[in-house]
Formats: sequence, C-alpha cells, structure tokens
Amino acid sequence: MGSLISKMKEQIAKSGASKKDILYFGKDAVKRIRFLQELDDGFMIWFHNDFGAKIMEPCHDQEDHENCKLCEDGVTLQQQFVWSVWDYDSNAVRLLMFKASGVSPIPSLIEMSSEFDTIMDRDYKIKKVGQGTGGSFVVTPLDKERFTNKKAKPYNNKQVLDIISKAYETDNDEDNDDENEEEESKKRSKDKKKSKKKKSFKDTLYDLDFDTLSDIAKEMGMSKKEIRGFDESEDLADELVDTYEIEDIEEVYEQLMDDEED
Repeated sequence: MGSLISKMKEQIAKSGASKKDILYFGKDAVKRIRFLQELDDGFMIWFHNDFGAKIMEPCHDQEDHENCKLCEDGVTLQQQFVWSVWDYDSNAVRLLMFKASGVSPIPSLIEMSSEFDTIMDRDYKIKKVGQGTGGSFVVTPLDKERFTNKKAKPYNNKQVLDIISKAYETDNDEDNDDENEEEESKKRSKDKKKSKKKKSFKDTLYDLDFDTLSDIAKEMGMSKKEIRGFDESEDLADELVDTYEIEDIEEVYEQLMDDEED
C-alpha cells in the first residue's frame, strides 16, 4: 500500500513540476538572472512545432532525425537555444530557452556578450512586454559584480535533454508503429474522447475563482509576482492554457481538490 501511495505522489509531482526547471515568462514579467555559462557554451535543441496540430516537443533523434515519428510525418523542425542560469526568484538553476528570433532576448544578449567580452560577469534583468507569442523582451545589464554562489553549476547536455524531454513529453510517445486501418480508427476515436475531455476541463477552469487559479498557477511553476500581474481570473486562465499542457493543469487541480477534502 505504501509503495502505491509513493508512486501516486511521484506521478503527481511530475505532472505539476514538469516545466519548473524551465524559466517561464508571464505577461509583463521581470526576471533577474545570472548566466552560468557563456552563450557559446549553451545548447541547441531541435523541436517539432506545429501550432495547428498543437505539437511542440523535442525531436527524438537530435542528431540524424531518422528514429523519430514526427520527423517521419514531416512535422516542421525549429531550433531552440538553451542556457543554464541562476534565477533569483526561485533561488535555483533554471533553463533559459528561446528560439533565435527578433522578438526574443537573444539578439540583445549577443550584443551585450560582445560588448562586455562575456555574459557571466553581471546579472541581467529580462522583462517580457506583452503576452503570449505577441510579446517582446527588454534586456537590461546590471553593474558588474562577482557571483559568489559556488554551488550553482550549469547543466550538461544530457541533463538539459532529460529536463526538456520530461517537460514536453506527450502521450504520443507510447504510439506503436502498426498503422493499419483498424489502429488508425481506434486512434481517431481515442483522440475524439481526449478532445472532449480537454474541452470539458477548460470550461471548468474558466469557472474557477481567482484564488483557486492562483493556487494552480503556483503549483505549475509561476511566481507570486507573475500571478499578481493578472487582474482578472479569465486572463490568468488564458495564460495557464496557453503555457501548460491541459492534462498537467487538470491533474494539479484534482490534487488540490483532494487536499481540500482531506
């Protein structure tokens, strides 16, 4: 019995904390960070991205793009760049991850790294202006100052891939290669049921009060400062749905309800 409870607690912890190791920027959020490695020492991760199909996950074959179902299906690939940083809000090492676009903080970081001959000699404040994919970023370098936290170490390549894979893992990982007509029919039926479930919980989510949504947001990894940036419960619900997997949100919600009953 004890073993079963431990397994359930472990699964709940995974569902709520899957993206906690990746630095999250909510609407108008400001993060103070210290880079733990130079920009050249970061990592490039291939992601499959299809907005219409709601696919956003790392490629399963980062080097050859052969042993990957999404590669075989021709789902678009894009590059994401990742660095280990010290996050002062959470007092922990987090992954800073962005694609190299004009609206990401990467162009400013490259410019400042070139100007100072390093990215590691000072803290930076990164502010997200706006919300969602339409937002942009402002990067502010602070005064040069020695970083004294000796325990803060950057993740290696294997650790980065493990963290990202766990954060973006989907139910599709368990699909088999048997794609005959019967299997396709079963899959379509299963997807319809899953879609109905998602829509049903979304309705529940938007009916929740602000305090309950705040509790869910904290469990999902948002800071109190980020949550305070939302005035309406609907806006906070929008941010949760846009940023996290609906199944993860639902599991956290169910756990909160169980805790209240206890």
